[in-house]
Amino acid sequence: MVNSSVDTQQHILLMARNCFFQHGYKASNMSMISQYAGFSRATIHKYFKNKDHVFRSVCRQFQLQSNDACAALLEQISQPCWLRIGLALEVWLKPTFEEVSDQIILRDLKFHAQIVAEDIFNEAHEDLHQLIKALIDQGINQKHITLSNLNMDSSMLSHLIVAGMDGLRSHLECQDVQKGVHHLLTIFKQATAVD
Repeated sequence: MVNSSVDTQQHILLMARNCFFQHGYKASNMSMISQYAGFSRATIHKYFKNKDHVFRSVCRQFQLQSNDACAALLEQISQPCWLRIGLALEVWLKPTFEEVSDQIILRDLKFHAQIVAEDIFNEAHEDLHQLIKALIDQGINQKHITLSNLNMDSSMLSHLIVAGMDGLRSHLECQDVQKGVHHLLTIFKQATAVD
């Protein structure tokens, strides 16, 4: 039983996510979300202004979960830098709409995510860039890696890693992306090795 305002909002988001994932963004509406959640439309509107607000909140929740999953990597300083970067990329490579198997609904969700929640995904990219930069800086400070052979700073290397991941994700089949990212990181690991 939902027993607090926070629980109610989380329940609505979970049920809205199910609605979006089953029907797509375009076909979903506040009445459907209300039915999925088991609350009146008035209750849904108490927490969310409109369908865009609900969808943005679903996308934001996914991004926050990814951030939380990666936050611990900064504390694991005994682990090698490139291992932690690889683990961070694994988290971020998980598709936002992973459970959606219907390709038409998946395309609909991706298309509308670019319109309705573009800023959320841009923030996520920036968060990932900052995390990788921090992991690289830790590796440099611990003298586990060096950037002297690359003639660039940690920010530039971080941008290259994120851009490489994005490129692989957009050009390879889903089942090959993880392997491609592993190869990309192997190249950077070798290029930053301390002699």
